[in-house]
Amino acid sequence: MSGITTAEDAMRIANTFIDKYYPFYRLQSVRKEGDEWVVRYDVSVVGPKSIVIIRLDKNTGDLIEYTSND
Repeated sequence: MSGITTAEDAMRIANTFIDKYYPFYRLQSVRKEGDEWVVRYDVSVVGPKSIVIIRLDKNTGDLIEYTSND
């Protein structure tokens, strides 16, 4: 996969991943941190907030890490 140069590209890649696991999500933020893009989602429907964070390699576009507090 090629590198990620824009926030829109990072969001598109992260959306493709999160679509597989969550039927509902709201984008909270997309930011570049060094050599990574960090995409943060709120996946809660009701009740306590559930957050998912997806880290992508800026140079390859590969998933580095997926974390969730649920």
